[in-house]
Amino acid sequence: MKARAVLRTGWLCAIVLAGPASGAPTADTLEERVDHLVRWSYDHPDEALARLRSLGRGVAASPARDRLLLQAAGQIEAQAGRAAKAGEHAARLEALSRPQQDPLADAAAQMVRAAVAEAASQIDVAAALAQSAAAVYERTCPPAVPAPAAASDCDYRSLWRALQITQRRAISVGQLTLAQQKGQRAFDLADWAGDVYRKAFGLSTLAYVAARDGRGDQALRSIAQAKRMAATLDDPLAMIRVLMNEARVADARGDAGSGLRATEEAAALAQRAGARRHQALLLVNLSDSYVKQGRPAAALRAAAQALPTVRRFNDVRAERVLINNAGLAKIGLGRIAEGKQDLAAVVALWERSGAVADQAWALREYGEALAVAGDARSALDLYHRERALTTDAMARNRRVVLAQMQSRYDTEAKQRSIDLLERDNALKTAALANRDLVQRVWGVAAAVMALSVVLAVLLYRRVRETHRLLTANEATLRVQSERDALTGLANRRHFHAAVQAAAAEPDASCDRTLLMVDIDHFKHINDGHGHVAGDVVLVEVARRLNAAVRGDDLVVRWGGEEFLIVAAKLGPEQADQLAARILASIGSTPVLAEQQAVWITASIGYACFPLAPHGVPVPWEQAINLSDMALYVAKSQGRNRAVGLVSASACDAQSLRAIEGDFERAWQEGRVTLRQTPGPGA
Repeated sequence: MKARAVLRTGWLCAIVLAGPASGAPTADTLEERVDHLVRWSYDHPDEALARLRSLGRGVAASPARDRLLLQAAGQIEAQAGRAAKAGEHAARLEALSRPQQDPLADAAAQMVRAAVAEAASQIDVAAALAQSAAAVYERTCPPAVPAPAAASDCDYRSLWRALQITQRRAISVGQLTLAQQKGQRAFDLADWAGDVYRKAFGLSTLAYVAARDGRGDQALRSIAQAKRMAATLDDPLAMIRVLMNEARVADARGDAGSGLRATEEAAALAQRAGARRHQALLLVNLSDSYVKQGRPAAALRAAAQALPTVRRFNDVRAERVLINNAGLAKIGLGRIAEGKQDLAAVVALWERSGAVADQAWALREYGEALAVAGDARSALDLYHRERALTTDAMARNRRVVLAQMQSRYDTEAKQRSIDLLERDNALKTAALANRDLVQRVWGVAAAVMALSVVLAVLLYRRVRETHRLLTANEATLRVQSERDALTGLANRRHFHAAVQAAAAEPDASCDRTLLMVDIDHFKHINDGHGHVAGDVVLVEVARRLNAAVRGDDLVVRWGGEEFLIVAAKLGPEQADQLAARILASIGSTPVLAEQQAVWITASIGYACFPLAPHGVPVPWEQAINLSDMALYVAKSQGRNRAVGLVSASACDAQSLRAIEGDFERAWQEGRVTLRQTPGPGA
């Protein structure tokens, strides 16, 4: 499965550091003892809470002690999946901050709530809370405070944890430069504190960022150094954490064998250390690796072994991943009905979490698995469900962006109005002062009046210029809202506006050709080369499409890796030539992305409307759906080809709807005639 919030970029990783495998760890200071208990609690939450309470009874009461113990208890409850109890500790921290005016207590409450949000896969919320808390902690840590002065006041552990959360969020959305900055700051902080544990883990995470960014050699050097650091600690779980990141690095570099070996080594260490939750977590990763390697039986065994432990710790995120992988494995083993039941369960879980993108990705994975298993009808149904979810998510994102743009525009307009009002008030004050001066010195009054006239003229000109700028900005926002920010192509909003404008023309013609273009295996480009390379490919494909079509044809970014081309007054033969030209333009030359040559191909579905031979009028929505069905045939026939809808034996709208309702059957029965054009090298 694709990256799911912070959980998965091919691998599932524990959110907090784990401590020694058995017994409560010992340390010198209260802060060190609490820190070790929090890490140890990942596998032993109830025992850790009991020892934390005992530890608190042995230390004199103070606001700092209360803050430390409440934050630790909230962190333990959050990572154990007990959000309500963690929330109670956060509320007590907030109450503690008010009478004491203690910003650190409020920051500690934010860190507990961030842990709750991250456990619920709400990584954006968690990162926002962690960023707010980090701003408080940074004020008492170097370099804001000189190192000697910061030694006693700097809560570097909380700041380090906040930086890790924001780094994970940056990785999940592909902001690798920001992830590198946050990770380097966290590593420098651990180095200043002499915390070898956090240095090793932070360095291994930086190695994963480097691998994602295409810096494979640096990633391997960093992982090797992190393993040497972990080996100096008498703590097997330190090495487990580094090995988990080593597996992620191997996966990012496309070295599935090394990733699997690192995960299996970590799983063996976890079993020997008696770390049941870490062992279950690694089994989740193993099930994912086995699914990708086409080993469904092994994937199913790993998922079944991990599921009881995951449920015992109320780890809903890991449970979703396990159910998903188990379903895919069952389909791979031919147990299609059971796999579909798991699909229904995992989709229901994603729906409850509100993660629409993850739900759509699960539908796509299952659709591909069912297609390979030969269940084409179910695969087609999942394809349409995934498309509908993706379209809905894009629409919601578009509304959010437009709302943000409108809010920014309103704020700027209000600020301009305030500036104008302030200038107007200043002018009125000057006029009152001038009237007082007139009564005493007429000569000075004349000069002041002349100055007032000049100011009024300047103010009038400024108002006119401001109005002109507001009008220009409004026009610019309207244009920007109808353009795709990445490729510069028209978006769906522009397409619908163009359709409405064309329908209003008195001599509007219904002759048009629609071509639906989809980049083949775009997920592999993102997984193999990174999201930055994926964006480069999208921009280059947009450029090639513009170069292949005529000047008055419309090219629209329809969504994700899919594009729509609208060409007017184009005959069937010309449509075939245009489709072949687009295939050659996209597939004949590689795209240079991140200093790598990436070969890409595309699948195309197209048709000329009205459809031959009866010329039944086809609404825009139905025409797009028919072209989309032709595209699905192109993908199911092996991709890298164009499939044109030549004719349909439909003499009226009802017959055409019947064909649309079951396109594949209509094709097999000869009621639809298709023409295939292979792409380069097909």
